[in-house]
Amino acid sequence: MFDDDPSEDFDDEEGPTSTNIDVEGAYVCDNCGEEIVVPLDIAAGTSQQYVEDCPVCCSPSLIHVEFDAEDRAHVWAEAEQDRY
Repeated sequence: MFDDDPSEDFDDEEGPTSTNIDVEGAYVCDNCGEEIVVPLDIAAGTSQQYVEDCPVCCSPSLIHVEFDAEDRAHVWAEAEQDRY
């Protein structure tokens, strides 16, 4: 029926070949020192901040995500301060 093979659009090493956008990032939890991998969504903007609990120690961290001009992500975290 169709001659197009959808698998031809993907490179086994890097995923879709039509984009260079990072889809995962990692940060180190300030409390327990574990490296945490998080999914990234450039549709949320090129500069993002959000609070996320560490899946290892449950301490909240303020996550920063910045996409550069080549759509490479830079991810880092800092301990969430009490806001009260």
